[in-house]
Amino acid sequence: MTHRLLLAVVLFALILVSCCLILAESTDCANPVLIVPDGRITQSSITQNATFWYGIYATTGHSYSVEFEPPADNYAGASHVIFSQPTVFGPNDTLAGCRGTSSVQVTPTSSYTPTIQKNGTGAGRRVSFTASVAGLYLVVLTNNGTAGNYTFQAVDTTLINVDWSTGGGFDSEWMFHNVSDMPITGVLTVYDFGNNVLSTAQTYIPPGAGVMRYSYWFDLNLPRNRTGYALFSHNGPPNAIMAINYTVNAVFTVIAPVRMDPVVP
Repeated sequence: MTHRLLLAVVLFALILVSCCLILAESTDCANPVLIVPDGRITQSSITQNATFWYGIYATTGHSYSVEFEPPADNYAGASHVIFSQPTVFGPNDTLAGCRGTSSVQVTPTSSYTPTIQKNGTGAGRRVSFTASVAGLYLVVLTNNGTAGNYTFQAVDTTLINVDWSTGGGFDSEWMFHNVSDMPITGVLTVYDFGNNVLSTAQTYIPPGAGVMRYSYWFDLNLPRNRTGYALFSHNGPPNAIMAINYTVNAVFTVIAPVRMDPVVP
């Protein structure tokens, strides 16, 4: 009997904890639920017509993708969770009564690979944005359907090149390949190791296409005999861009590739 009572108490405690976790989202913009933008997936539930607030601490110049989806009920129809388009507010946006105007440019990516909503099929939502300044970005969305379960996640989609060089007669080239079915606009920002920005270049990459950027005078025009690192942020979904950097000599007899890795693997 004692063991049965103990088991019952433990099960009851687990149920209470689960309930607390499931109902943990915030309806208050002043106290958002923080999402860690490292790709971890959180399972939860949402009530009918509920509006939830989330927060992401972002780094200047980094790009992010945030996604909300009812995995087992990701289809058209009003008998389950159906999300509105998420809105993102920047650190300097003013909210009064949790209402205001957003200064953040958001790109909807739900209908592009990996697709979670397209042509009326699917109830999930995914958007991307780039942080113009560091700080807390607020994400808000509403469940226009009935109560149900869902998942949410955020990913830092920035790519980093840890080493480039224009020293000793060498130059650097960056190649970006868009492996998605979405036209993507990105920004290549080149720094020296003193964290000074040497060049910023907006780059458009059609679906399935590749684009090159160069350290030479006719493109980025980077100063000679310098080294540093580079970041590439973009408005596509996670894993949409594959990139690599080449350090080459003047006659292309030496070509040293350095892969650009995502900040979040």
